[in-house]
Amino acid sequence: MKRLLLTGLACAVLATAAGAESEANDPLDDAVRAPRISIGALPLTGEDHPAPDLADFPVVVEIAAAGVEARWVEKSVRWLRAKDGLPVPRARLRVDAKAAPERLLLRWRGRAIQFQGGPEGSSTEIFVPLLDGGEARLEVDGQPASRIKITARPASASAANARHAIDHRCSPYGVRVTGLDDAYLSMTCRLMPVGRIGAEEALLEVRWSAAGVTMPDGSAPPLTADLRDGRPARTTVIGPDGKSRVVELAANVPPRFNRMKLAWGTGPYGLSSSAESGNGASGSVMLYGNFRLRTEDNLSLRAFEAAVGQSPVHTSFFNNLGLYFAYDAVRALDTRLRLTILLGAQIVTFAPKGLAHPAYNESIAPQGFEVSYPDAFGIKNKSLSGGLFLQPGVSKRYQNMWVRYGGRWFGELNYLSWRANNRYATMWGFSVGAPLAQFF
Repeated sequence: MKRLLLTGLACAVLATAAGAESEANDPLDDAVRAPRISIGALPLTGEDHPAPDLADFPVVVEIAAAGVEARWVEKSVRWLRAKDGLPVPRARLRVDAKAAPERLLLRWRGRAIQFQGGPEGSSTEIFVPLLDGGEARLEVDGQPASRIKITARPASASAANARHAIDHRCSPYGVRVTGLDDAYLSMTCRLMPVGRIGAEEALLEVRWSAAGVTMPDGSAPPLTADLRDGRPARTTVIGPDGKSRVVELAANVPPRFNRMKLAWGTGPYGLSSSAESGNGASGSVMLYGNFRLRTEDNLSLRAFEAAVGQSPVHTSFFNNLGLYFAYDAVRALDTRLRLTILLGAQIVTFAPKGLAHPAYNESIAPQGFEVSYPDAFGIKNKSLSGGLFLQPGVSKRYQNMWVRYGGRWFGELNYLSWRANNRYATMWGFSVGAPLAQFF
């Protein structure tokens, strides 16, 4: 228990220290926070979020008063998650002017930005959300003097996947977009239950934005599509080429939102115990249950059952049943690294001579955690996770450690050790798991 408390305290300290950092007080820096603790400014990395070519975002200076010039800072593109959850590519734009800094002021996204430099020339930098573009206004001696416009043209990349940043949160649903192959696009997803509990339907909220794309009335994205029943969503937009087109979004949305999911597993294990027979190579049966109570922080009720023995009725048999509340306490790297706290209790059954003879039953309360890495190693819908339950002691102790990898089908390495006075059992091995049922 002390180790778990120290781990939680360390994570909280790291989160506080990282949260104190600030990019430039830009609204885009206020990334969405997890329900508990979220570490860092949530920079998005990996192939999901490619680096746009800044040459596809022309910068035009109108009325170059005071010798004003504007240019992109090379290799400054960075992806952040904005307040609405949408991943946003942002780059730095440097503005130079041939005037003393005290004479200049730059108006950008509702802010007044100062310059720095000397009497002969000054400069400043602004953070530009590339999908939005925009216009900065330069004032000289308090009077409007110049405008700097950031636009987007049809993307020059040859492949759509080099321009479309479809967030990893969309991976399980196979989201597809047609009609924007020539535009830089960002997309994120959220699956929500709708309707009465016990008969809920699944609704996939898809939020997207694209550079140089506007609505027919001139308004700009982001747009939101609520997908269900397998039907696509369509809308008419003006593309980066200035022409009208129809954009279609489609996804594989399940008809039902099932809160209860069951899985099972089996595989070879080794059993070592205080029994006189039945030790050595054994078979195993594993059952897993997860009842989702809340979606925003993965609050759920989890259960597991692990049974190991050569002949459960006639030789040494060990069974471990657990019931736990689970919730995501810490999220890092844009929720791709999660620390889930597990709070609950277990029942251990040890039958030294098999279930045909008297068995020893004990209630214990080891507490634990699990660390998960969704979409591990860049493989969609495959997660790597590992965790432990721990109850230290002298006469009675328990530890359970596991590493799991996969999706609906998964492989698991597990080590479990239990002791109560002169009784003990240790099991270790590998099992393969698969979905069993889902309902409610």
